Amino acid sequence: MVKNTVMEILFRKELLEYNEPGHPESPQRLESIICFLEKKGRNNFLEFEEVSESLLEEVHSQKHISAVKKGNFFDPDTSSLPEIYRYAKLSAGGAVAAAKLTFDKKDAFALIRPPGHHAGRDFLGGFCYFNNIAIAVKYCLKSVKKVAILDLDGHHGNGTESIFRESKQVIFISIHQGHCYPWTGLMSFSNCYNFSVKRGTGFSDYKIFLFESIALINRFAPELVAISLGFDTHKNDPLLDLCFVDSDYYHLAKMIATGISVPCFFVLEGGYDVKSIGNSFYCFLSGWEKCRS
Repeated sequence: MVKNTVMEILFRKELLEYNEPGHPESPQRLESIICFLEKKGRNNFLEFEEVSESLLEEVHSQKHISAVKKGNFFDPDTSSLPEIYRYAKLSAGGAVAAAKLTFDKKDAFALIRPPGHHAGRDFLGGFCYFNNIAIAVKYCLKSVKKVAILDLDGHHGNGTESIFRESKQVIFISIHQGHCYPWTGLMSFSNCYNFSVKRGTGFSDYKIFLFESIALINRFAPELVAISLGFDTHKNDPLLDLCFVDSDYYHLAKMIATGISVPCFFVLEGGYDVKSIGNSFYCFLSGWEKCRS
């Protein structure tokens, strides 16, 4: 079992700079988390740099990278904003920096935006430009043989699944609300395990699938676990219809922290209720640190 007194938290204030008025993927999401942590005396955030071009190219095609760089794309949810290429590279850099900490047997959480799990090798969408967790996992696979990806965002991580499908070194597991964006993740296959839950699902039912996911990870026996964590499973989230309350994230963290013995790193994905996300994150952090200390 990994023993840490604290979860390392990574954050760069530059990720608050870009904004599209009225868009749910707002800087207020991160601001709410950071402000809540600071009020609790947690203000020691590790910084990081943009992901390298070479590592970006290991996950995404040149055509896709060029389209994001030039703003030469159209997606109704994923806007071509000024300097979004730089912010997306910085976000991916946060994921890689969190992954690197696992090599020192530390758990880490990258508080980053834009999110990434809907971005595939040749496509973007769902507020995602580059796939942060996929880029970080590719980095890890230079040093380890096996990595498990656990996607606990309320939406299916279709981009991550598409990047790692049929991989012998990676398993991908996703628990998500079914029959909603991105309209995928209803079936499992090969190395990809999808648990589609009904709208209105609360944590008492959700945790059955989490137990099964942890068992799958332990059977796979990875050297580390990469976790896409979204807080859009909250009952007040405007984009989904799941029913977590703040304290459920405490118990979710405890289940993972006690069930998985290898180092874990987390990247922030969704979660769009700015009033609840700060406390929900702190509940998660508290549950994790209680079990890893």
